[in-house]
Amino acid sequence: MALILSGQGASRGIGIGRARVLESGGVETPEYTLDPDQIGAEIDRYRAAVAAARGELTVVADRLGPQVASEVREFIETHLMMLEDDALVESPVEFIRARSCNAEWALKQARDQLFAAFEQMQDDYFRARRDDVDQVVKRIAGALANRPARSLFVEEDALDDTVIVADDIEPAELNGLAERGLAAFVIETGGSLSHSSILARSLGVPCVVGVRGARQMVHEGQLLIVDGDRGFALIDPDGERLTRYRERQYEQKRRAMQLLRLADAAARTADGDSIRLWANAEQLKDLDLALRHGAVGIGLFRTEFLYLHRQQPPDEEEQYQSYSDAVKRMHGHPLTLRTLDIGADKQLPLGQDPAEPNPALGLRGIRLSLKFPELFRTQVRAILRAAVHGPVTMLLPMLGGPDDALRARALIREAEGEMRASGTVFQEGVPVGGMIEVPAAAIAAPRMVEILDFVSIGTNDLIQYTLAIDRGNQAVARWYEPLHPAVLRLISSVIDIAVAMGKPVSLCGEMAGDTRYTALLLALGLTDFSLHPRGILELKETLSRLQRKPLLGLKRRILEANGTDEVTEVLKLATG
Repeated sequence: MALILSGQGASRGIGIGRARVLESGGVETPEYTLDPDQIGAEIDRYRAAVAAARGELTVVADRLGPQVASEVREFIETHLMMLEDDALVESPVEFIRARSCNAEWALKQARDQLFAAFEQMQDDYFRARRDDVDQVVKRIAGALANRPARSLFVEEDALDDTVIVADDIEPAELNGLAERGLAAFVIETGGSLSHSSILARSLGVPCVVGVRGARQMVHEGQLLIVDGDRGFALIDPDGERLTRYRERQYEQKRRAMQLLRLADAAARTADGDSIRLWANAEQLKDLDLALRHGAVGIGLFRTEFLYLHRQQPPDEEEQYQSYSDAVKRMHGHPLTLRTLDIGADKQLPLGQDPAEPNPALGLRGIRLSLKFPELFRTQVRAILRAAVHGPVTMLLPMLGGPDDALRARALIREAEGEMRASGTVFQEGVPVGGMIEVPAAAIAAPRMVEILDFVSIGTNDLIQYTLAIDRGNQAVARWYEPLHPAVLRLISSVIDIAVAMGKPVSLCGEMAGDTRYTALLLALGLTDFSLHPRGILELKETLSRLQRKPLLGLKRRILEANGTDEVTEVLKLATG
């Protein structure tokens, strides 16, 4: 009987192949006390290790092939920036001086401090960034131990039908994998936003993460089936199961080819109603994919990448150049730029207070921008200048109510006034919208919609805050329920109010890209979905099978339902 290894599906698809089990890239951390006359030499040894780690990564970056996934390149560049950051360059040096300890132990202490800060963060994206720290620290530790970085393969290796089983995968190890026919990943650590997950998705390789003890359970060369859809791997499957999975694998490939035919097709329901599909984006390559899959535009472009892993926030010119590049790549399709959505827990160099005990409910999103108005005005000026190159809208995150929206719009007017006074060319009348992701903002929707030019419902945070659930906490995960009556009524109310007032409304949380909820959202009156570019084609197909008008007739019954089961039963009346 095949042994099942359970985890979390991180990259969809079926992978079948022989296991290659990688040893951990970790290094034992010695601890010992130095004599006073040894401290200077130890500091020199640490600085030399940082320089060596930087040199290793620079060589990797210089050798990246033209076909390498952009995520690999971006993660390596991030790691190089971190090797210039005081948190990993100077903090360990201070530990060596203050505690007379060896470099390895000082590096571990600095790492643990950073890990503690990351663990306090409520945003999944920033929690996952601890992977950056861990991988850079391992590289420095390897240099301290005169140990070369782990190599995933040698140049002549063939990886056809190979499943990589590892504790984690570092971006620098992935150059060339896409061309080598890798079958799948089984990773012991991480979640859906970990590096391994993101990189597997970028390569289009099935991946299961969070498989504890995988390297102890799997032996080199064993046959594995990796089910990235359901989140598990099978060791030594029998012939019947292997045949069944090969059939599924073939069917998935055939379906993927069929979906590509929908790239140029309009998004319509079976009864002919037009639906607008927008894409969420974090980087420039997402824009290209969105347009290839037929998105009408970008409904949410995250700008946080410009602020991460640096000593000072980006200046206006750097932001202008980045936003202009994005606008031009859209070729006339609309682009919605969300202003900075990083909390004080990220500790940007702004002079804010120390990390908060509960940053999800603290100084984040628009609150941070309002506390540091010049930071906000700088970003606004860059956005308005970039808007001369094509259609742009501005989206304000984490609005708590009308006062937040009014204060933000006042600062935008100030930025416009500054540019008029200086003769700076910028686009007048750029629409300003707001994220409805705080229950208070949803309850105050009539006034919010009146103040703003458009609204976007962020269901990830809206559900979390409405239900008082940390969706990253497995102990309470069962209570994270998108179909909770309170959540559905808030979503429905915002849509109704926006439609009645003639203002555009979209939904940009995970619900938008999950086809299990498509019929429900149509029933609530939604016509604008914003989702990951890779989900657009599947959503087009789902929409083409749904009759919107009968669904709209079920709205009242849906809102009267007591929970998931009742909502599902109601929807069956229209979807069968």
